[in-house]
Amino acid sequence: MTLTQEDSLIDYSVNYYEKTLDDEKKARAYYYKGAISYELTNKLVPSIYLIKYAEEYAEKTNNLLLKHKIYETLSYYNNLAYEYDLSLHYAKRAYQVAQKLSDKNRQAIALIYMVGSYSYLGKTDSVAICIQECLPLADYITDTDKAYLYTRIGEFYVDTEPEMAERYLKKAVGIHPQSWTYLALSNLYIKQGQVDKAQAVWNKALEINGSTRVRIEILKAMRQQSMEQKDFMQANALADSILKTQERFYEGQRKDQIAEIQAKYDKETAVRDLREKYMTWGLGLLALTTIIVTFLGYKSRQGMKAKKELAESKIQLDAYTKKASELESSGKASATEINKLHEKINELTHQHSGILAKGRELYDAIETGETTVRWSKDDFINYLEYYKMKDLPFVNEMETDYNHLSPKYIFFAILEHEGKSDEDILRIMGISESTLRSTRSRINSKKR
Repeated sequence: MTLTQEDSLIDYSVNYYEKTLDDEKKARAYYYKGAISYELTNKLVPSIYLIKYAEEYAEKTNNLLLKHKIYETLSYYNNLAYEYDLSLHYAKRAYQVAQKLSDKNRQAIALIYMVGSYSYLGKTDSVAICIQECLPLADYITDTDKAYLYTRIGEFYVDTEPEMAERYLKKAVGIHPQSWTYLALSNLYIKQGQVDKAQAVWNKALEINGSTRVRIEILKAMRQQSMEQKDFMQANALADSILKTQERFYEGQRKDQIAEIQAKYDKETAVRDLREKYMTWGLGLLALTTIIVTFLGYKSRQGMKAKKELAESKIQLDAYTKKASELESSGKASATEINKLHEKINELTHQHSGILAKGRELYDAIETGETTVRWSKDDFINYLEYYKMKDLPFVNEMETDYNHLSPKYIFFAILEHEGKSDEDILRIMGISESTLRSTRSRINSKKR
């Protein structure tokens, strides 16, 4: 199964459970769609939108574990987006739920997230409190998380208690050596005037295949020290190293962008691991696919029927209006006959006006930043009927020049026709970049 098929299957699952009254399954569907969306696209905004939908439904349930997953993920995503206040908000909620679950590991991770957010926000008192609460839980977390915690503690005490800072930074290095920890340790030694120790730590850090950004910071610190010692030859050599490292870093970024599409296909294993988590609440992949295909077929027939009925009502409305006008002009028809025609006209007008009113409401919702994630097929049809009033030639072109485009595909074409960017379309329709490319290709293939 390709990633495009996988993404589409999750879309089907979301649409399927959206029609049910089971809030827990709807929350799970949106949660896993949001998590996999980020895995596939590395785009935070659409992923956060989906996790927020999951949060909305999860709040209506008593499933604490599901709530914790959602809060922890929102804390993590907001941290990546530099929204530290929101990250802190959700870390606190995750911690509260972890306490109710009596889960020491989850409590510790939430506290670590809180330490990071408070650090970036400059709230040192709160950092100290979280550190004190987290230390007794250190045995319940992985070595990587423990090293991260000890590094944060070391950074916290650099200016006030350098001996304690050094002790924790060395503990972090002993558990899981990281270039970031070495950088913090070297900064401590420079503050203390222990240049030889700082130099030794820099050399160790450069031996680690760590973050390129940290490597650049270490080289800058070494160059600064060389300048202070008036070793200008060494300083110039380090400046050259910094430039070369920066060039490789930015070149690597460009290569990563080029390789992004291929990397998505390499993530099949990671996607399969996530799929195992959400398959437990389904009837199995095969059974679920069968249900979805049947359901979509039924909805497709319903959509075609609704479209046909709408067209027929327009024809009847025109015919009744014309006939009533003729009878009134002739003066030969009875008042009863004319009144019956007007009753039929009013009934059809009310029916058609309701569709247009709904379409206008949906159009305005999109223009004000809402999405189609929870739209039904009838919603897309209502939107198109209203849009015909704005640009009938374009809708007619899509319906006549292309073979059997679905209302959703025509909606996609309208967004492009109105000049929406790919990023706008991803957010509005709640789809991944792979689905966007697939949709555009399918529309082009249906042109007569």
